[in-house]
Amino acid sequence: MRKRIVEALALFALVTAGCGSGKSTGAGTGGAGTTGGAGTTGSAGTSGSAGTTGSAGTTGSAGTTGSAGTTGSAGSTGGAVDAAADHAPVPFEEQILDIAANYLAWGRVDDELRWAPWLCRIPYPGVTRMSGSNDEATHGRKLYSVFAKNHAAYPNGPHDGQVVVKQSWAPELVDTDAGYTSGLNMYHSDAGVEADHFYPYAKGDGGAIYRAGTPAGLYIMFRLDPSTPDTDAGWVYATVTAAGQVTAAGRVASCMGCHETSATHERLYGVPLSPSYP
Repeated sequence: MRKRIVEALALFALVTAGCGSGKSTGAGTGGAGTTGGAGTTGSAGTSGSAGTTGSAGTTGSAGTTGSAGTTGSAGSTGGAVDAAADHAPVPFEEQILDIAANYLAWGRVDDELRWAPWLCRIPYPGVTRMSGSNDEATHGRKLYSVFAKNHAAYPNGPHDGQVVVKQSWAPELVDTDAGYTSGLNMYHSDAGVEADHFYPYAKGDGGAIYRAGTPAGLYIMFRLDPSTPDTDAGWVYATVTAAGQVTAAGRVASCMGCHETSATHERLYGVPLSPSYP
């Protein structure tokens, strides 16, 4: 038994020695290292959802196209027109407005102060006259006074270039003691020669006395070449309101109806130039 134990120990010692000797003389081969496991791959990031696209704006409906305007009818050419007609453009308007702006400088046809100074008395002023027409729509039933550009040619002519303006007023009924003086004693003034020597009273039908009241506008006639279109053998008739608006011009029917048929000096009637020289 003892012998077996000794043999076992001897064998153990031999093995142990052999192992030490191998370590000194032979390269020992280490065991392979442990290979790490593959790393975990991260999960893909979450992609954001696509933004919401706004809805398209609403397109407004097309506007309505207005209907075409009505074309006015063509005006009449050359015919007589009524004094109350309102039409544009007014023929001869520029000339008429110039006359209305300057006629006062010509003087009244019956103002004796514009005569040659040989009178042996105080010259009489221009006077107011009652219209002989009864047509209130034109210049009837009005008071008036007449101016002429060429005094020497009024009313007999020659009429070329002549301009006549009838200044008018609405008649205002007055009492006999309201400043009226009858006869040739009606001129009372210390005014100079540049004054408007004018007596604003007149006797009407039945002896009633009227005074020139509210201005009622101008009635104008002027003479051009007889071949001028839209004239009455060269005569142009025109009406201008007290506010200065030309209301009719050219061949005015309401004027031509009388001046063509009963005027005594071509198209003019004429008023007395003086109480002494009618």
